[in-house]
Order: sequence, then structure tokens, then C-alpha cells
Amino acid sequence: MKNVFFKPWIGKDYESGGIFGKKILVLGEAHICGDCEECGRVESAEECADFTSTNCIELLIDGFTGSWTGTFRKFERSLVDHPTTPAESREIWNSVAFYNYVQRAVVGSRRSPEWVDFRNSEDAFFEVIDELKPDLIIAWGVRRMYDNLPGGERWREGDALVIDGKAVKNGYYRLADGKETRVLWVYHPSSGYSWDWWHKVIKTEL
Repeated sequence: MKNVFFKPWIGKDYESGGIFGKKILVLGEAHICGDCEECGRVESAEECADFTSTNCIELLIDGFTGSWTGTFRKFERSLVDHPTTPAESREIWNSVAFYNYVQRAVVGSRRSPEWVDFRNSEDAFFEVIDELKPDLIIAWGVRRMYDNLPGGERWREGDALVIDGKAVKNGYYRLADGKETRVLWVYHPSSGYSWDWWHKVIKTEL
């Protein structure tokens, strides 16, 4: 994955599908970190390549609580339809892969990636999904992420998916081996995320 700056977290049970019986890639938007001129430059990624694992998911499954962990806890609940225990949390994250799409960190929680950051991250994204071959991608963000993820010949819009009268954005990406990977967009779990309702959406694929 020569274009990837922040390598994905890959749970130890991801290949088997773990507790879900299906390879799931959870797709976040961007990391929040300090302002560094080298961020996003793959040739300078040595110190930051494992940031997603060591500064995010490993802390989460070890029980760390911080300003950002509530986002992940809410998402966990939408996968299993109940508040999770520490043991369940470890089981969930060891069953999935997690990857932040934008390959340059933003410098604050109220900052958004720029349009060019999304465009510059396309090659890395396709390298990740071609390598991991997920059965399902759950993308965080039905506005900015949906609008900025790549289209083109590898993308296909899905049929209408309506849950409780509300349309859910969905589609498929074609992998390098010709397989199609299902994609669902959910609200970003950081705010306005009703995990019990989104479980209704996610369980249609599980």
C-alpha cells in the first residue's frame, strides 16, 4: 500500500469475519493531530504509520476513555444493538478493520478536511480495499463523506434502501479482483447518532 500514510487497524479475527461472520471495514473520516508539515507524505510516515492502531483502536480496547472514545462506543452499540461491555468491545474491534479515509490529519475537532485532502486520498483508499477485500464497508458521514468518496468506473449506486421511511445511501465498489464490496453510509457517530436506529440499517447486511 504505497500511498497509505495511516495504515488501517486490522483486527486479529478480521479475515474470518469474527463475531459478524463477514469482513467489515469501518471507514472513518480523518485523524485529529498536531499541525505537522510532513503529515500525509508517505515517505515521512514511519513514526505515524501505526497511529490508527496504537493511538486509537488499541487504546479503545484497553479501556481508555477520552474526548473521542464516545464516538466509537456509540458505533459499537449500533453493531450489536445494546451497550457494550469491555469484553464485547475487544471482540468487536478484533472482528473488524478500521481506516480513516483522509490521509492527512486535521488539527482540531472543529476543522474539516479540505476538498484536496479527499482527492489526494483516493489511491490509498483503493489500495486498502483491494488489499483487505471487505465484504461490507460502513462509512461514517452521510454528507461530507458521501459527497467526497470516489465515484468513477469502480463505483455503482445501490438500489433504494428505505428503513422506517428514511432512505439510506448505499452502493458498491468494485475491487481489483472484480469482486463488488457493499457500502453503507451512516451518520458520523460523533453527534446526532441514534445507535438503535442505525442498528436497523446495519443488520440488513449482517
